[in-house]
Amino acid sequence: MRAGLRFAKISKALPGLICSLVLHACSPGQDRELNVAFVTEFPDLLEESSALALADEVVWSLNDSGNTAVLFALSLQGQILAEVPIRNARNIDWESLAQDESHFFVADTGNNLNSRDRLVIYRIPKPRLDSENITAELISIRYAGYESGNMSSHNFDAEALAVRGDELWLFSKNRGNGNSDLYRLPKLPGNYVVEISQSLPVRSLVTAADIHPETSELVLISSRRQDFGSQSLIWFAPTTGDGVDWERHRVAYLAPSDQWEAVVWLDEAEVLLSHESNARGFAGLGRFQKRLANQGLAD
Repeated sequence: MRAGLRFAKISKALPGLICSLVLHACSPGQDRELNVAFVTEFPDLLEESSALALADEVVWSLNDSGNTAVLFALSLQGQILAEVPIRNARNIDWESLAQDESHFFVADTGNNLNSRDRLVIYRIPKPRLDSENITAELISIRYAGYESGNMSSHNFDAEALAVRGDELWLFSKNRGNGNSDLYRLPKLPGNYVVEISQSLPVRSLVTAADIHPETSELVLISSRRQDFGSQSLIWFAPTTGDGVDWERHRVAYLAPSDQWEAVVWLDEAEVLLSHESNARGFAGLGRFQKRLANQGLAD
């Protein structure tokens, strides 16, 4: 099924479910009013939601590090439709969920303490709501030039995974210079040593990514320290077989600036976002319109 058709029914269903929140976000030198539309709260079982996927009008998500190796299927109203255990998998630090036409890819690539020299991405067939469990295949990765230690400024953590064509694109959460490094690898089971393909000057910590299956446009979520606290940003950029066309990127500050951990394209104009449990006491799902992002706003 084409992506536009896959998302069409969801797009039509959202207006009746969404309560728009008009909030303010500050950028250097100007105030800008942005919409992050509230879609639903997540149940308590998903208070550490760190990934999103959309398939057949169902939202799929998972919890962050140390939780069980389970995928959750939800309706857009936040109701849990299914819990699908993944065999042959451990949730050491699950951070992202990517997809192609036939598979999900679960990124166990979190490495906050820089203590993991080998990471894994689990490839699983797309589950059904009636799946009792599902078996994973392993894509094992190691960073070229990996060095342990240096917890405060290392560049060996990644929380953002996306599929482009026959490749997986993994974006680093760089605690050193703040740029996000792109690693490209096959989406087939195997053992891979990955090298930096491109460095994106986001000057912030990237926490989520998705690439639209038809337009090949990239969306990233990141977090930046400001004097008044942490500020979340959303980035859009075209991609080609050569990489990300960063010269044409667009960016906006997100409001509210919750701990946004996941993003997935809803259609060519909008994305869905999810955040972990926040100061208001819940994890939840929101929606952002791409037209609200401007070129150079946060640079």
